[in-house]
Amino acid sequence: MKKVQVAVDTGGTFSDFTYLDESGALQSFKVPSTPAEPERAVIQGLTRIVEGGVRPDLIDLFIHGTTVGTNTLLQEHGSKTALVITEGFDAIYEVQEQARPYGKEIFNIRYQRPRLLVDRQNVVEIPERIGSKGEIVQEIDLDLTRSRLETLNTENISGIAICLLFSFINPEHERAVRRIAEEVLPGVQVTLSSEICPFIREYYRLSTTVINAYLRPKMDRYLSQLDRAISDLGVLTKKRYVMQSNGGVGSITSTAERPVSTLMSGLAGGVMASLGILEKSGLEHGISFDMGGTSCDVAVTEGRVVEIRDRFDIDGRHICLPSVQVETLSAGGGTLAWVDDGGSLHVGPESAGAVPGPVAYGRGGEIPTVTDCNVTLGYLGNRDEVKEHLTLDVQAAGEAIRERLAKPLDLSVESAALGVLKVVDIKMAEAVRALATSKGLDLREFTLVAFGGAGPLHASRIMRELNLKQVLVPARPGVTSALGLLQADVKHEFISTKPQGLSQVNADTVSGIFDGLEQEAFAKFDEEGFARSALILERYMDLRYQGQGYELSVAVDVEALNTQKVRSDFDELHAKKFGHAAGSQPVEVMSYRLIGRAAPDRDQSVFDVLPASGVRDLEARVRSGIFDVDGSPEIFAMPVMQRDMMETNEIYEGPLVIEQSDTTTLVVPEQNAELDTRGNIIIKDK
Repeated sequence: MKKVQVAVDTGGTFSDFTYLDESGALQSFKVPSTPAEPERAVIQGLTRIVEGGVRPDLIDLFIHGTTVGTNTLLQEHGSKTALVITEGFDAIYEVQEQARPYGKEIFNIRYQRPRLLVDRQNVVEIPERIGSKGEIVQEIDLDLTRSRLETLNTENISGIAICLLFSFINPEHERAVRRIAEEVLPGVQVTLSSEICPFIREYYRLSTTVINAYLRPKMDRYLSQLDRAISDLGVLTKKRYVMQSNGGVGSITSTAERPVSTLMSGLAGGVMASLGILEKSGLEHGISFDMGGTSCDVAVTEGRVVEIRDRFDIDGRHICLPSVQVETLSAGGGTLAWVDDGGSLHVGPESAGAVPGPVAYGRGGEIPTVTDCNVTLGYLGNRDEVKEHLTLDVQAAGEAIRERLAKPLDLSVESAALGVLKVVDIKMAEAVRALATSKGLDLREFTLVAFGGAGPLHASRIMRELNLKQVLVPARPGVTSALGLLQADVKHEFISTKPQGLSQVNADTVSGIFDGLEQEAFAKFDEEGFARSALILERYMDLRYQGQGYELSVAVDVEALNTQKVRSDFDELHAKKFGHAAGSQPVEVMSYRLIGRAAPDRDQSVFDVLPASGVRDLEARVRSGIFDVDGSPEIFAMPVMQRDMMETNEIYEGPLVIEQSDTTTLVVPEQNAELDTRGNIIIKDK
C-alpha cells in the first residue's frame, strides 16, 4: 500500500484539502472554515478523508498552511503580554522607527500607528547591561529582577517577551531572566529575542519578539489541540508540519514555540507551488498570481527562485524574520465597487467577505462586487455541480450595478461593469510591475501562473496589460496553494551574530562559527527524525558596507574561503539589487547564517499526477459574453466548455470560458488557449 500525503490550506472562507490516496490518485475538496475554532475545520476534513476509505495508519505526511497567527494579529485577539527590557530603554517599543511608513500614509495628517501589543504598565525594566561586543558591562541584579517580575502576578499575563540590549551576541542575561520568570509566573510562556530573532537592530528584534509572545499562547493551544485530534483519528505519523513564512515547513512542536514564523504561511504555499509548476513545465521566469475572494497575492520568481526578504510588516507591525517576497492587495471577487460624492469610481479596499458576499449570491449583499461584474458580463454562470450550494442571481447583480454605479456615472450597466474590472485589473498589474521594477526585470519573457478561485478569471487581461509571454493556469487552480505545501522541504535557519570587518575575518574563525551552527542544525533535524545524510546545508555571510542600515546575504564556501571573492560577490549582488556598488568602501560581516533543508519521504510529486482530459461525452454550451472593444462594450457568442473536454495541443480560440469544479478560466477575444502535456492551460495572444 502506498503512503498517503495530506495537505490543508486554511483560508478565511474555506479550508482546502488535497491528498494522494493509496492508488496514487490526487483528490481535493473544500471544507468551510471555522474561525472561532480553527482546528475544527481541519479535523472535519481529515475525518472525511478517513471515512472515505483512507486508512489513518497509511497517512504518512500531514502539512498545514494556517492563517491563525495572521488573523490573531490583525484582529488583535492575542494574549495579554508583558515586555522585559534593559533598564533605561523601556521606550524603544513606543518610539519604534520614529517615521511614518512609505506610501500614501506619508501624506496622511491623521496617520495613527497601530496599537501597542504591550500595555505601558506591563513593561518591566531590568538592571543589567551587555556591551556591543558581548561583554558584561553591568551584572544582572537577580533579586531586583525577581521582585519586579512578581509585580506581574496581578496582571493576568499569558506571554512574556524578553529583549535585552545586545542579547543577540550574548544571551546569558536573557536566559537568567527566563529562569526567574518561569519560577515566579508559572504557566506563562516566555519568548527570548536571542532565540527568536538574534539580529542587530533593536526595535525590529523587539517587535518580532513581542509579536511571538503575543501569539504564542493561542497558537500553542490551537496546534496542541490539532495534534491530539490527529492522533485520536488513528494517524500514527510524526511527520506533521506547518508551513513557514520562509517557504519551508517546520514541525508542529517547533511552530507552537515560534508562531511569528507562520505569518506568511498561506502565501508561501502558493509561491512554492508556482515554483514547482514552472520547473515541471520547463519555464524559467514566472509571476505567482493568487486571487481569491478578498485579496490577491503576487510574487515574482526569476530563474525559479523566489526572493526571501529579511523584514516585513503586517498592518504596520514589524517582523524581522525571513519571508517570501509577496505583495498582497485588497483585490478579490468580493471586493466592493462604489462611487464617491465627487463622481469617481473606486474598487476596494473593503470586501463583502463570505457574509453577506456578492449581490449575486443572494445572501443579503447590496453593494456590487467584482464577482457581480463578472456575472453581469457573462463570464460566470450557473453550473449544475454547484447549484445545491449556490445559484447566481444575475438580475440582482445587474440591478445593483445599475443603481449604485451606472446611474451615478451616467453609463450603461455593461460599461460600468467593464470599468470596475478595468480598475481592479490595473491595480493588480501595477503591483506586479512595481515588484518587477524594484528588481530591474523585463517582464516580456515571464509567465503568469494564475490560481485561486478568481485568478484564472482575470489573468488573460492582466497578461495583456503587462505584455507578458503567456498565462499558465495549473490543473487544479483552486487548491494550488495546498499542493505547494506538499512540495515544501523542512527548513530551519541558524544564525550567529558577530560583527567584524571582512578584512579581519580568517578561515579558522569562520569554520569554527559554522561548525557550531552545524551542530545546532544536526540536533534540530535529529529531533525531527532526519538522517544527517539527508540534509542540505547552505552557508551565508550577512554583509554590508560600513555604516549601512541593511545587509545582504552572500553564499560562501567555508572549505575554500576567499574573502576577496566574498567581497566581489557582495559588490556584484549589491549592484544588481540597488543599481550601484561602493568598491572602495569597507565591508562588514554582521552575521553568519546556516540554512538547513531536508525533504520528507514522498512516494511521488503531486505535480506528476496529471488530470483527465479529452472526455468526449461532454458538450460545450454557448452564452453571451460582453467585452471592451475600442472603449465600447460589444457582445460575443462565447463557448462555455468543461476543462475535462480539452485535448492536448489543440488550439481553442477566444472569447472562451473554461469551467472546472474549483474555478473558471476566461480567454478574451484575440487570444488562444491550449492544454499542454502536463495538464496546464496555456493562454497567449494571437
